[in-house]
Amino acid sequence: MKNISILLNIVLAVAIAVLYYLHFSCSTSYSIDTNDEIVVENKDEKPAISNGIANVGYINIDSLQDKYELYDVLIQKLKAKQTKYESEISGKMQAFEKKVKDFQQKAPTMSQFEGQTKQQELAEEEQRLYKLREDFTSKFQEEEAKLNDEFQKTVQAYIEKHNEKTNYDIIIGASQLGNIVLDFKSEIDITQQVVDGLNAEYKAKSEKK
Repeated sequence: MKNISILLNIVLAVAIAVLYYLHFSCSTSYSIDTNDEIVVENKDEKPAISNGIANVGYINIDSLQDKYELYDVLIQKLKAKQTKYESEISGKMQAFEKKVKDFQQKAPTMSQFEGQTKQQELAEEEQRLYKLREDFTSKFQEEEAKLNDEFQKTVQAYIEKHNEKTNYDIIIGASQLGNIVLDFKSEIDITQQVVDGLNAEYKAKSEKK
């Protein structure tokens, strides 16, 4: 059941931002000396990534799900919940169908009042079954969300702990649904630089009008 991977596959950040940072800087300029070493001309700021190279870690999310034992345990829990709900609603539906067939057989011998009363009872029971099925669907989705959250938090916490030793600048998770950023150093976050640049560009264009 691949629904577990949904939260992991929500895009937390776009990996292309890292590439953008490697090639551009809004506040620092660089030059290359004869020894091919990067020289920072603005001494007040330092490049977030040493020598313009990011230390990137890669995780195959699909493979992680296939091999991580907790994932299989959570899937089995979901399947057990689903089987329980389906079994209960199926039993009630079969009992209801039996009542309908019984009514159809006895209807010719019933008075008009008895027939209408029984039809009303069956209609109300049918509505209760529809409501019960909706409730079961809602409960299953809640259970699924809880297990999704448990899985996502467990994986995220371990990745952050693991990265304290491996010291990757950024860890990217890849799956069939796309790439996501699982962890990164705050030093490579260029959000504010891009915001400042966009606002400056917008202001300049507005002033020309």
